[in-house]
Amino acid sequence: MRSLAPALRAVAAGVGTWLLIQSLLFILVQSAPGGPAAALAGDYATRETQAAITRSYALDRPVVAQYVSFLTGMARGDFGISYQFRRPVGELILDRIGPTLALMLTALGLSVLAGRAIGIWAASRRDGAGWVALAAAAVHALPVFWVGQLLMLSLGLELAWFPLSGMSDLRRQAGGVAGVVDVAWHAVLPVMTLALHQTAFFVTVAYAKARLENDKDYVRAARARGLTEWAVVWGHLSRNVAPQLATATLNHVGMLFTGAVLVETLFAWPGLGRLLTSAILSRDHPVLLGVFALITSTVIVSSVIAALVQTRLDPRLAEGRSIA
Repeated sequence: MRSLAPALRAVAAGVGTWLLIQSLLFILVQSAPGGPAAALAGDYATRETQAAITRSYALDRPVVAQYVSFLTGMARGDFGISYQFRRPVGELILDRIGPTLALMLTALGLSVLAGRAIGIWAASRRDGAGWVALAAAAVHALPVFWVGQLLMLSLGLELAWFPLSGMSDLRRQAGGVAGVVDVAWHAVLPVMTLALHQTAFFVTVAYAKARLENDKDYVRAARARGLTEWAVVWGHLSRNVAPQLATATLNHVGMLFTGAVLVETLFAWPGLGRLLTSAILSRDHPVLLGVFALITSTVIVSSVIAALVQTRLDPRLAEGRSIA
């Protein structure tokens, strides 16, 4: 039971955080200027038309009653019906989550591998290669949409190497292997945009941790035993960077979602980002709250898993001892 106590505390804290965030989001969405009735009725609709739409969607109920319905629906996995698409929000999310996950997971995998390799390589050099960390910090500070626009202008417009928008070529409607290749070709620029930004973050994390580990006795002892630099760096040093890198990866899921929303909007990628943007413009409250609930749940669950994974990879962290 003692071994389960940290996990249970983390889950309880996660549930409480989720309820608090969702409640705040509900208040913010309800307090936003305009409303679903005005967006659905149009700019020139009469008050009577807006009132009829308000009644038809039960938006005239007290806010407390709407809040209770919102929480009970979430508990059942029912996100409500979209005002704009007239479809269950859960179905809309399932339709759009595939392209978003494909974009996020591909960019995440590439950025973790590249960031880990570059960061550890730079930290293990005798001169420290501090310029690598500075360059990574500078790239990570750039807005992701600016990086995307730069890639669009250079690789998309000037060189015409990659398509600028969409997930596939609507003129061809290719299927099978050709369809997969077409989707992959359209994904190059959005994945590159997201991966460049995230790689810079993981380079910084790996570099900082590897620099600390590089000065420890076990690394000096490995070199003193005559091991090759490759064996020291990738057999010993990189293994002790893994816990912090794994934790940083899981804790960075929220930033990945934020970046994906911007990248999908920029490249017209048909995922959750475009769905969220459309919901904001149309005041589609059920879709807004449903997507926010998914993002919040993902961030909290990944954070809980991050803490458990870090302790699992290195139990000494739970005791407050450093790796030797």
